[in-house]
Amino acid sequence: MRRMRKAFGGAAAVAVAVAMVPALGGCAMSSVETAPEGGRGEDAATVSAADGGGDRAAADLGPGSTDGAFAKTEVVYANLTSEGAVEAVYVVNRFDVEEPLVIRDFGAYEGRVNLTDQQSLAAQGAADAVVFEADEGVFFYQGNLAQAQLPWNVQVAYSLDGRPMDPRLMVGMSGQVEVHLTTTRNADVNPAFADSFMQQITFTLPGDTWTNLQAEGATVAAAGRDQTVAFTVLPGKDGDVTLSATVRDFRMGEVSIAALPYASVVEMPDVGDVEGEMTSLTDAIAALDEGAAELAAGADDLADGAKQLQGGAQQLADGLGQVNSSSGALLQASGQIERGLSAAAAGLAGADFSAIEQLGHLADQLEALAGGLSQLSEASAQVAEGLQSALGAMDSAAAGAESDLTQEEVQALVMAPGLSDAERATAQKLAQQWGALQVMAGTYSQVRPAFEGALALVQTMGAGAERQGSLASMAAGLSQAAEALRQGADPSAVQQLAQLGEGLQQLASQYGQFHEGLSAYAGGVAQLADGAAALTGGVDSLSGGTAEFAAGAGQFTGGMGQLAQETATLPQQMRQRMDDAMADYEFPEFQPVSFVDERNTAVQAVQFVMTLAAVEAPEESEAPAEEEPEPTIWDRFTALFA
Repeated sequence: MRRMRKAFGGAAAVAVAVAMVPALGGCAMSSVETAPEGGRGEDAATVSAADGGGDRAAADLGPGSTDGAFAKTEVVYANLTSEGAVEAVYVVNRFDVEEPLVIRDFGAYEGRVNLTDQQSLAAQGAADAVVFEADEGVFFYQGNLAQAQLPWNVQVAYSLDGRPMDPRLMVGMSGQVEVHLTTTRNADVNPAFADSFMQQITFTLPGDTWTNLQAEGATVAAAGRDQTVAFTVLPGKDGDVTLSATVRDFRMGEVSIAALPYASVVEMPDVGDVEGEMTSLTDAIAALDEGAAELAAGADDLADGAKQLQGGAQQLADGLGQVNSSSGALLQASGQIERGLSAAAAGLAGADFSAIEQLGHLADQLEALAGGLSQLSEASAQVAEGLQSALGAMDSAAAGAESDLTQEEVQALVMAPGLSDAERATAQKLAQQWGALQVMAGTYSQVRPAFEGALALVQTMGAGAERQGSLASMAAGLSQAAEALRQGADPSAVQQLAQLGEGLQQLASQYGQFHEGLSAYAGGVAQLADGAAALTGGVDSLSGGTAEFAAGAGQFTGGMGQLAQETATLPQQMRQRMDDAMADYEFPEFQPVSFVDERNTAVQAVQFVMTLAAVEAPEESEAPAEEEPEPTIWDRFTALFA
């Protein structure tokens, strides 16, 4: 009983030590209720179960009645041997009182200690009930259980260098030490505690003599010069823990086993929050899927635009190529006409129509000019046909340049994602050429009326003799004039020749200007044809790139669609998996019930603190002083002379 009294006196220290032990998953274990030290002084009254007396409360309160309201907490302390056998059990009862009242509390205690005030805690009637007065606030008393069984049976086995040994015999020895502790359900105790309580098993070991420590599944921490090894046992499970170490001068501190309701120690995560976050993720994936679909649609539009640009560029290149290929022949024929008209005009301009003797020679010249104009008329018809074809080709080229692409679409092509630096540089150059083509198309639409006027002039020149102003009609006039001169000088014919000469002079001047414009036109067409050919090659490359980009965007959209479809139910799947995973950590919630006596119905919490004795060298007791023998008569006699 000496260790029991010593342990009772240090109950608060044990409680605080247990409160500092870390719990499962990094959570701090709720502190075990601590009784006030002041209630353990010399004035504390202890009432034996044999005492039959009672105070005013015992006399006034009927069996089973309680005035007022209160809540009770039971902290069960147990002292065990170093091998797990129960030596003593006591309970610190705490009452949280809302207003002054008289309380009856049940418990088969062999002794009670008032830890709050000086009133006597006398058993009323039967030895298992006590009645006392409590003021508003907190009231503590300690009850020492005569015989008590704990919810768990504890056993500890020790071995040194692989040989099982009594721990008391191991004290002071050195070697490889193994400690094996088990906790098993006690079938004779209310199963609510074993089903709902989590156990925290903590060893306290000397840090300087225990080395090479091995403790699978434990949390090892330093505590001053000592080290603590903490194991956690889940509700409903039997504890089975082992630690081993190389030990010098074997000694071991106390082992504490704290047991608390699992729900008060571990807070399970809120699956709803996780599900909400996963829903946000799936919503974001769905939005990304919509964005990917829009990207794919935009990529298709870009590819269509690039393909359209490719067709226009090809049409432009073909038209300009056709115009350029015919420009040489057209320019050569026009040059012949220009030179012939100039020669004819010069011939008539140099004739002296007043000299009658020269008119005979003039008839031959006029006939030669008429033949030349006839040839010019045929050449003019060919030039008109070539010019008509060139205008058609230019119309097609301008139509190719004036594609349905807008400035925004061209800019989108330049800024399209996925292009390499080289491809982007090419796209920028093509955009510049596209802009130049738009300028050319606009310019062509402005100058086309002038081309139409030139075409009308050439067509008139190449028309038949019946059309006034045509070269054929002029040739016919020259032929008639030559015939008239051969038959005789006709003043009217001479006058017509003079007028014809002036007309040829004006026509030669106009055609000369036309021919200069035609030469400039032919040179510009050649440059445009070269640029159009280069543009066609670049647009082909760009069109191929945008087609690949559109194909890639389509694949990306398909992948995103599949991802969105597969993750649409992800929150529900995640919740189900979390529920399945947490099922292993869901235990019956403890419905508070008294460990001491089921008749105590106001219990709100129960906690257990079991302490196994330290393994230490036994305390040396002082040897009794040897009694001196009674002096004999001779001793007394010799003492006189000493």
